[in-house]
Amino acid sequence: MTALRECESILVCRFVKERFVVEAVSARLVSPSQLLQSAADATGADFDYLLQTAARESNFDPNAQARTSSAAGMFQFIEQTWFAMMSRHGEQHGQGDLASQITQNSDGRFTVANPQARQEILDLRFDAGFSSLMAGELAAENGAILQQATGREPTGGELYAAHFLGAGNAARLIQAAESQPAGRADELFPAAARANRPIFYDNGRARSVSEVLSSLTGQGGAAVVPPETLVSGPAPDREALSSAARFHASSAHMPGRPVAVLSPGVIEILASLDAPRSRSDRS
Repeated sequence: MTALRECESILVCRFVKERFVVEAVSARLVSPSQLLQSAADATGADFDYLLQTAARESNFDPNAQARTSSAAGMFQFIEQTWFAMMSRHGEQHGQGDLASQITQNSDGRFTVANPQARQEILDLRFDAGFSSLMAGELAAENGAILQQATGREPTGGELYAAHFLGAGNAARLIQAAESQPAGRADELFPAAARANRPIFYDNGRARSVSEVLSSLTGQGGAAVVPPETLVSGPAPDREALSSAARFHASSAHMPGRPVAVLSPGVIEILASLDAPRSRSDRS
């Protein structure tokens, strides 16, 4: 299992039918645990939260793209959320030139006038390391918003709901689950329901706000993005991703299996990970 801890130079190791396959790429691969731990250290985010969110959003596929929205990458950032995060945090994480290309209109939407810069910014979503950093920064922002709205520290599941719906909508969902738990979630969040039918509907039946909240927070079963809503393709045709950290458990997307149910390939990867350091171990 040590072969997955760190692959040097231009070799990528992955599992195919329980065997290691070595592929040549123009990047250096580091393990998922290193990527996520580095992001946790840099942003203050919880390692387990990042690990679970990456598993639930894409099953650790950095090239995943949603079929029904602009969401892409290991953490499934939609374009506007990505532009916002890049605008606020890109510079501190080494992408100041691209971050400076982003402007916010009077209506609150973020735009990039230069088409080439716009594409480069969006392509960074497929960089597993950089996407992990932005996911950590987003978790910090969402945590502050949810704490202000609820008057308490949010749970990891509520942070995931905020990642999935946006912090404002997650706060509304939490409050609605307390005041009108039987209300229809699709009526409260019609746009989100259209883009994420498996979350908001059960075989055509509209789920209640309490059911959707329980699903997203993991209290009523695994909250997942079903594999049929994702498509995986090659990474953007660039010389190398900035973190040089691309990995993909190729056996993850099996028909009829939810993303939160880890495939044998992903289980093998997770089994190889170093245990995350405790806060007392971090310097």
